[in-house]
Amino acid sequence: MKERPETETPFSIRLCSDKAAFEVRLLRKVFLKMDDVRRLLENFGGHEVLVCTPHIMILRYRGAEITLSKDGRMLIKRIKDETEAALIAEDILRIAFNVTV
Repeated sequence: MKERPETETPFSIRLCSDKAAFEVRLLRKVFLKMDDVRRLLENFGGHEVLVCTPHIMILRYRGAEITLSKDGRMLIKRIKDETEAALIAEDILRIAFNVTV
């Protein structure tokens, strides 16, 4: 598991036990308002929101399928490696928190 402390929103990333996805966990406690995040992602472009509830969002971005929880956790599927997962997570977090990550 690698930690990414160089970002404003540091996170850890690891391959899930079934090796089908990468799990991203924020290293600080957050609470996302999913409707607000959905609007930000849709306004930014390039993101296809498939499902959005108050607790979870499923979206497509760069060919990946991302499940985003209201606590900031993500499962990222359909990618080739951890580096790609980290880049996608940084992009999503940058938009979700409306800051530069």
